[in-house]
Amino acid sequence: MKASCHCGRVELEIAHRPDFINLCDCSLCSKMGGAWGYFSESDVTVTGTTASYRRIDREKPACEAHFCPNCGTTTHWVLTEHFDADRVGVNMRLFEPGEVARIEARTLDGRNWFGDTEPAERRPPGRLGEDVFL
Repeated sequence: MKASCHCGRVELEIAHRPDFINLCDCSLCSKMGGAWGYFSESDVTVTGTTASYRRIDREKPACEAHFCPNCGTTTHWVLTEHFDADRVGVNMRLFEPGEVARIEARTLDGRNWFGDTEPAERRPPGRLGEDVFL
């Protein structure tokens, strides 16, 4: 699957559809407009130059968000040096609706999650294009 930022200067290619997409309402995700599909680093190819941002409200931020420096579209995030895992979050809003149709969508309560437990879900999971829309 291939997608790009709004202006087309940053392109992403993923090896397969994600098992699910997280719609998180934490302060960072909601302001970035992300709908996250999770992948191994080897399953994601990013072409083009991105700018990045790390949370400043956490001593050890989990991720570094990447975006197009030209159009500002959030494209993906990578884990920081504080976490040893093989995981990349890709903004699935970049893909055409038909490509992500019927993928399970989970609505996380990120506003009330502080990383010490599993995040709660605001409602039961749904399916994109049926009862959940990006």
